[in-house]
Amino acid sequence: MDVIVADYAGFCSGVARAVKMAEGAPKPVASLGPLIHNRQVVEALAAEGVRPVATLEEVTEGAVLLRSHGVPPQVIEEAGRRGLRVIDATCPFVRRAQKLAAELADAGFEVIIVGEPEHAEVRGLVEWAKGKAVVVPSAAEATGLSWHPRRAVLAQTTQSRATLEEVVEVLRPISGEVVVHNTICDATRRRQEAAVEVARQVEVMVVVGGKDSANTRRLAELCRQTGTPTYHVEQAGEMDSRWFKDVRRVGVTAGASTPAWIIEEVVNMLEKEQVQVLEEEKAPEGGEVPEAQEEANRPEAPAPEETPADQEMTAEQMEKGLPRLRRGSIVTGTVVQIRDNEVLVDVGAKAEGVIPLNELSYRPFTDPSEVVSVGQEVQVMVLRPENEEGNPLLSKKRADRRATWDRLEAAFASGEEIEGEVTGVVKGGLLVDVGARGFVPASLVERGYVEDLNAYVGRKLRLRVIELDRAKNKLVLSQRAILEEEYEKQRQATWESLEPGQVRKGIVRRLTNFGAFVDLGGVDGLLHVSELSWGRVEHPQDVLSEGQEIEVKVLGVNREEGKVSLGRKQLLPNPWDTAEEHYPVGSIVEGKVLRFAPFGVFVEVEPGVEGLVHISQLADYHVERPEEVVSIGQTIPVKVLKVDQEAQRMSLSLRQALREKRRQENPRPGGRRQEEGGGETGTGVKLGDLFGDIFGTQ
Repeated sequence: MDVIVADYAGFCSGVARAVKMAEGAPKPVASLGPLIHNRQVVEALAAEGVRPVATLEEVTEGAVLLRSHGVPPQVIEEAGRRGLRVIDATCPFVRRAQKLAAELADAGFEVIIVGEPEHAEVRGLVEWAKGKAVVVPSAAEATGLSWHPRRAVLAQTTQSRATLEEVVEVLRPISGEVVVHNTICDATRRRQEAAVEVARQVEVMVVVGGKDSANTRRLAELCRQTGTPTYHVEQAGEMDSRWFKDVRRVGVTAGASTPAWIIEEVVNMLEKEQVQVLEEEKAPEGGEVPEAQEEANRPEAPAPEETPADQEMTAEQMEKGLPRLRRGSIVTGTVVQIRDNEVLVDVGAKAEGVIPLNELSYRPFTDPSEVVSVGQEVQVMVLRPENEEGNPLLSKKRADRRATWDRLEAAFASGEEIEGEVTGVVKGGLLVDVGARGFVPASLVERGYVEDLNAYVGRKLRLRVIELDRAKNKLVLSQRAILEEEYEKQRQATWESLEPGQVRKGIVRRLTNFGAFVDLGGVDGLLHVSELSWGRVEHPQDVLSEGQEIEVKVLGVNREEGKVSLGRKQLLPNPWDTAEEHYPVGSIVEGKVLRFAPFGVFVEVEPGVEGLVHISQLADYHVERPEEVVSIGQTIPVKVLKVDQEAQRMSLSLRQALREKRRQENPRPGGRRQEEGGGETGTGVKLGDLFGDIFGTQ
């Protein structure tokens, strides 16, 4: 029975750091809760003087050790009030998530935490979010949430990436804005991937770790999903020999809180199990092993890597001091000749290596000189150490492919940004060339919806690897992930710098009946329709268009609610500042009727300047309602009776303007004009103006 231990099994860096801090702390020291999710380690540390306590009330003096899962901020404050020295062993990944939770809550987001509600790390994150957090363990739970204008998503550090992405997809249709922070520990992802890879190669899988460890339970769940029988144990003594009956290959992995000595115990017991099985398969004492059983017990021969001819060539190479060429190995050579149907490369062998044209590059070319040049150093894969003519058969294409996948795997692990050129459009997204063919789903091209994907063909995108399966040649990439991160950084910087009174440039993103939303750099501010212009604006689209860059003044900032109010008219000349000069008393101008009031009508003489025509100044007869005389939108002449520039008020008269117009049209003989409906005094003041109310003429 072969035992395969998965890579990355056991302590992660955060847990190892916490244990090391506990071991180095002055004893005795109190650990606030179990330091890690492993009973054996906690008991071993307790024997050394690291005493677990449930609350700070149990600690009267000395130091308190904060566990790797972190604690709420109130606990740290309480420890300070009690005069306790705090040794913070919080995992750096958890600490980053705590900081994000606090910042996002302060920025007005509803914080969605993808994780187990009762997990210590998640309970702490809820407190760091200051009561503005909702814990969502799965996509199914997320469907029950109502619409919210601004949401930010974090994940428990041991959560799976798939669950995080599923929850985000559910949230997008029921949220105005969704900001995603991938707070999953990269070591967790690598451990999960390595465990699944081993589970697919074996007949039985053993997952070692605490039963209350979320990341260990998740490991077991992922291994079971491969269809391989999987057993979760805390220590070697829990294993049952019946699990391994007739099993030839067993895989082992362990959670982040499992020490190496427990993993070693499990492996040792499995190896003893193997010996026991072999002993049971021996023939009875004094008997002979049946031929069929002898054949079955004979170990399988390893798959041959080299042919006898390859071995002979290797011996000759060793004798002459030449490098050993093995099938599948990557070697460096120098291009010595380019022919029509092949490229010759010096790899230090007894003969020059040959690269057939179909092994030169995965990209199309018409001439091999487009790919390589004489004297160029290239990496090649050995397909055969020697062909029929005695030359090594090489492939540059396959060496490039291996190097590319190595680079992509490193980029996947680190989150590094890569660049790729769009080569085509397929159903649901884009094909990109990043040294290997990758796929960018349409939803991951930009932050918003992309209407025409064909416009991206030939363009280079900034990409991040979000899914990779080398065995299946599966490579999924996202440009949106990078843009979202940059947008969030820009948004945070904008929030920190926004202050009332500032004049800033912005882009009009959306127009509504009540105003325009202007992007100030990751933060949208509302430019209300009343703040667009000194004049009356019926709809923002009358003066603005989406995508237009404008200057605005910051009128107010509400960080708690995430609201910014803007003004544009404040940056334009106020027409009231020159109203007395432009509209002297007694002058007659034209204006547009804007609206009715019970006491008269408001008339706009220029955008931003309007005056009141009192109902008594509408006509030379008694008027019950303004609409008897004028209509909305009508252009009428008015006479300026009074201008109060400071109060921004103006009194106007339609009746007197019409009188003036009639006098001009019908002058009296001898140079005097006869006014209908009344005479004039010698001073030019009309009697109707003085006594109109008495005579009922106003």
